[in-house]
Amino acid sequence: MEDTPQIAQMQTYLFPFLASAIFLLLHLIVYRGLFYQLSNLKIIRNFLKLFTFLNFCGTVAYMFLRQFPLVPQWLYLLISISIGVVFSLFVSTIIYQFLNIFIHFITSKNKRTAYRNYLQRIVIVLSMIYIGYGIYNGESNPILKKISIPLANLSSPLKIVQLSDTHIGGLIEESRVKKMVELVNDQDPDLIVLTGDIVDTKLKNVLKAVDELKNLKATYGVYYVLGNHEYLHDIYNIIQKMKDLGFHVLINQNSLISKNGIPLINIAGNADLMGNRMGYLQPNIDKTFEGIQSNIPTILLSHQPKIIEKIKDKPVDIILSGHTHGGQIFPFSLAVLLQQPFLMGLHKIENDRFLYINQGTGFWGPPMRVGSHSEITLINLFPKP
Repeated sequence: MEDTPQIAQMQTYLFPFLASAIFLLLHLIVYRGLFYQLSNLKIIRNFLKLFTFLNFCGTVAYMFLRQFPLVPQWLYLLISISIGVVFSLFVSTIIYQFLNIFIHFITSKNKRTAYRNYLQRIVIVLSMIYIGYGIYNGESNPILKKISIPLANLSSPLKIVQLSDTHIGGLIEESRVKKMVELVNDQDPDLIVLTGDIVDTKLKNVLKAVDELKNLKATYGVYYVLGNHEYLHDIYNIIQKMKDLGFHVLINQNSLISKNGIPLINIAGNADLMGNRMGYLQPNIDKTFEGIQSNIPTILLSHQPKIIEKIKDKPVDIILSGHTHGGQIFPFSLAVLLQQPFLMGLHKIENDRFLYINQGTGFWGPPMRVGSHSEITLINLFPKP
């Protein structure tokens, strides 16, 4: 077993402090911008102060406990929800302050105060509905998303199941992984691909959950590539575990799949772009495609969709990615588009290639989703007429 690289340890320990400072700022904005003038009653003011303080404590606890399974699952659920609560209330605060601009044009002071109070109450109620729906949707089982893609030079149909961003650890534990595996096996796939962020904690914390993955069954096996979150933990142990489970681990490599001795399709996989930032296990696109057979289709497994910027001259027919979580919680999905070319789904890009982005089979942070769904993707490839 190898130790976590030092730079990953530094980032892991530094991140909670930086995140806590950001969460403190968000809570102050929510309290002053939305709660402060909600009521003159002392009991309500004190309740709002206590709520803000406790929610802030929850966010800090999550940041520091996410690496260590020290609390019961129900408590971990509550503190993880606190992150979604403050993000949602922050957005509500921005909306309230924007609408409040128009109230300033009302000439009567009494009417301004009354309208402001009505607006605050409406915004807070809508926020609670938004949070409730997000938790319900986030806790729901993954949907089975089915797509079909025609491929030139494909000799026979191929059924692929894609899992991505399961983020095993914390709330994604053994029973959840078992359900995912059962749903995948029900599809009787030819091939299973895992496109990164499968494990999101130290391996020793989630051995039982990860072991559930060994029950994945596919005719041509299971193929795995790294996501950015694996770099933040004991990445070499995670890689070795995937190999021990019998998976084909692709780190700047490609593999040929044959049917009855006849080449059927290439599967290529690169190390994640996070490797460039961390300084180890860096992506090498040339090496990824080295020696690949060009007369049959090629599928590239790459965690981040923006890899499309780096493979324009490479023989790729389909790119399968994850990473974005479909934005997970709207409107924060808009921020994802500042870094990635698309949020989710199937896209036809230049040179007649297809890019498919899985929305994530699990979630990160709060068990909430608005505007997205946890998904398992069933991809049917068929010969192009």
